[in-house]
Amino acid sequence: MEKIHVAIVEDLSEFRSRYSRLINQTEGFVCLPEHQFACCEDSTAILKSDTRIKVVIQDIGMPKGHINGIASMQRIKHHRPDLLFMIATVYIEDVYLFEALCAGADSYFLKTDPDTVFIHHLKELALNNGRPFSGSLMRRILDVFRSQDSDESKIKPTPLQTKLLETILEGEINEAPYSNEELAEQLNRNLKEITREIRAIYLMLHVNNRKEMIRKYQTWRVRLFGFS
Repeated sequence: MEKIHVAIVEDLSEFRSRYSRLINQTEGFVCLPEHQFACCEDSTAILKSDTRIKVVIQDIGMPKGHINGIASMQRIKHHRPDLLFMIATVYIEDVYLFEALCAGADSYFLKTDPDTVFIHHLKELALNNGRPFSGSLMRRILDVFRSQDSDESKIKPTPLQTKLLETILEGEINEAPYSNEELAEQLNRNLKEITREIRAIYLMLHVNNRKEMIRKYQTWRVRLFGFS
């Protein structure tokens, strides 16, 4: 019987080792060394092109690169909608949970879950096309969906803020982030105005830094327009 290939995208080596060991000890599954990645940038091309891979174990917080797990999953799902993503994270906050679901997560579990839970979710997802979530996470999913419409209605960027966000996002995608000075030059605005608008965007999106701003804007953009 042909084995199901699983990839791992996780910056911490101990978790990569743990998951690869569990996968390779499970009958019918395999995780090759070349399918284990420490940052999203290293994984993107292979996940898009290697059709042997059916499931990806994806961490959300990826500090070693410019792209986090949610943004990376959005891009890859656009090219390979059949690829199944299991989000492995320490986060339990609603914002991460909902953003992962919006980006296309097929399963979501905590790194603190026992090994048996991990393997159960993997088998359900890969073999039975299930969408397993732990009980506590499922309750939070329902809570988030109930409140989501009112939250999203509050995000209304001005034309300048939209242009600013799109320019910042373009720089991140091209791995050439813009400084505030470069944004001012690019948009033909003065530096004080750019700084003021970025602060206004932070308040609107309820974030504290540019990385969070980009992630939340991408999720809102996908839900509103249907693309990443």
